[in-house]
Amino acid sequence: MTAVGPDPSEDMPVAPQGGYLAKRCPEEVQLDILRPVEPLPRSEFMGMLAAGGITYEREVFDTLGAAVEGVVEIDRAIDRGDREQLTADAMRNGTPLVIGGRLPVDATGHRVGEPDLLVRVGDRPKERGLWAYVAVDVKHHIVRDGDDDDLPTMSEALLSAPWAETDGAGTSASTRTRYGDLVQLAHYQRMLEACGHQAEEGRWGGIIGTDQRLAWYDLDSERWDWSQYLDEPMDRRLSTMESYDGAFAHGLVIIEAAVRHRRDPDVALAAEPVAIPDCPECGWRVWCFPILEAAADLSLLPGINLRKRRQHRDRGVTDLHDLAALDDRTARLLTGRVDMDDLAERVRGVDGQTPIAEIIPRRRRQVSDLAGEGVRVVDDLRALPAQTLGYTDAAMNDLPLQIDRARARLGPESAYRLRGVDELVVPRGDIEVDIDMEGVEDGTYLWGALLTERDGDNVASVAYLPFVSWDPSVATGELDAFAVFWEWLRDQQVAATRAGKTLRAYCYNKGAEGTHIRRLGALLGLEDEVEEFLASEDLIDLLEVVRRQLVTGTRMGLKAMAKLAGFAWRGEEGGGALAMVRYVEAVGDPDTEVRAAARRWILEYNEDDVRATAALRDWLDGAAKLLPSVADIKP
Repeated sequence: MTAVGPDPSEDMPVAPQGGYLAKRCPEEVQLDILRPVEPLPRSEFMGMLAAGGITYEREVFDTLGAAVEGVVEIDRAIDRGDREQLTADAMRNGTPLVIGGRLPVDATGHRVGEPDLLVRVGDRPKERGLWAYVAVDVKHHIVRDGDDDDLPTMSEALLSAPWAETDGAGTSASTRTRYGDLVQLAHYQRMLEACGHQAEEGRWGGIIGTDQRLAWYDLDSERWDWSQYLDEPMDRRLSTMESYDGAFAHGLVIIEAAVRHRRDPDVALAAEPVAIPDCPECGWRVWCFPILEAAADLSLLPGINLRKRRQHRDRGVTDLHDLAALDDRTARLLTGRVDMDDLAERVRGVDGQTPIAEIIPRRRRQVSDLAGEGVRVVDDLRALPAQTLGYTDAAMNDLPLQIDRARARLGPESAYRLRGVDELVVPRGDIEVDIDMEGVEDGTYLWGALLTERDGDNVASVAYLPFVSWDPSVATGELDAFAVFWEWLRDQQVAATRAGKTLRAYCYNKGAEGTHIRRLGALLGLEDEVEEFLASEDLIDLLEVVRRQLVTGTRMGLKAMAKLAGFAWRGEEGGGALAMVRYVEAVGDPDTEVRAAARRWILEYNEDDVRATAALRDWLDGAAKLLPSVADIKP
């Protein structure tokens, strides 16, 4: 793979970097050097994650320190150089476990690294007299699902050869894989290789997640798509080592170009602002998004990732206005059943008034599709816009939707009906229940329900009911909260049936609620009831209702869509991330007033979420029916 931009050169050395460089947005790396404005401060949620990670790391260190004989812990408060020396000494002496070490700086590879744990592999040094080690990091998130009761303890598994003991985490159905975790391990692997302390049996690394569960990962296992930041896409999946090497090298290029640019503004930068999923938590969004909006950047559009953005730009479509101007009917032909390449060859030299049906007489469906888009004779085909035809080889099946999204984003209305949707349809019930859950990494602790019942005069009675547990042990509390919620919901269904009424339950993104309903139902022995409910018409995913009928050109999250319905959250509008912060206060703060305030905030936030889904449903079934079709927008 080739990094985008100039190659690092010897006359502009780049300071050694940590493994985080390989998983950061290139523009973020660049702006950290240029600092054109003051970035936004780190969010309260990110601060909570960092603090929680440090606390959990200490718990794991203490457990291992008490369980492993001969362990050496390096004090992270002392000078970096001293820590490097102590770590080097410990590895040279064959220490079975080094906690909190700092590997020797890899000056050639421009790397520094501080693995949480260095685990010795084998009972004797390698041929050159150096002991072999693998790196392990501690992360405060889940790495293994299920019970895994037959697994050895963390300390036992840690000191066993990972390839012999577990056959690799990649073969375990219960193991979760996070790109950032494995890239960090690849960084440490390269550093171990640089100082000669790598294991010879393969490239491995470990992650200790929540509940002190250990997972091993084969870093040479092919599991990742090629990075969209890099040239020369591969026709196969990449190993973690390959993906890391390309991303880290690219990061070094970004840094060198930014340093040169600061000295000489004529030197071109190697990164540019692009909207990606990580943007909401990045402090540099205060700089990037005004630029992106002013440029009508393609990445602002849902569904356009960096690869698609590059494909568009390679074809001269550089912004949303260019995309909106593409021919939607040609795009539909390109992504449909018509073999446009073959057809173009067949009509070479053919009279322009020749019917298409005579060119491909046996392809009746294709002839019908072409006629549906107004292409009946050869001249109609030749009149299709060349720029849109340039996407023939793009393999971009959602191009028609991208065009419509661009038009919707640039159009005067906040939302439009999708093509072919003549009237919005929203399933309704005599009794309606809006559902929203709140959870943390370890599980769900709150199920909120908004119960709406109407009498014979269509007067609605609305009540919010929270089913919540403030038990600090989420694993215990989530079962209690869900059991009460599920019993209540089933009672509502039974009562509705007896009264001859229909009951509909609504959520926004069934995948989220459905996953936890299924998981908790299984733990409580309710599999059959749960599966029947999830498969029934009684549960409506409002997100899918919206996606099947509307186009906005923006993200379709609940908060964005509910605003279109005129709904506003009370007070400080947070989000799921802030709710997690408040939950920590709600169950763990020593101040009773802080705990009470946090609990009130969570319940109000959850109530607003379910009221938002109700407001959105009413809007879809009312005022939204007057929205125009995206087909009415003229490019």
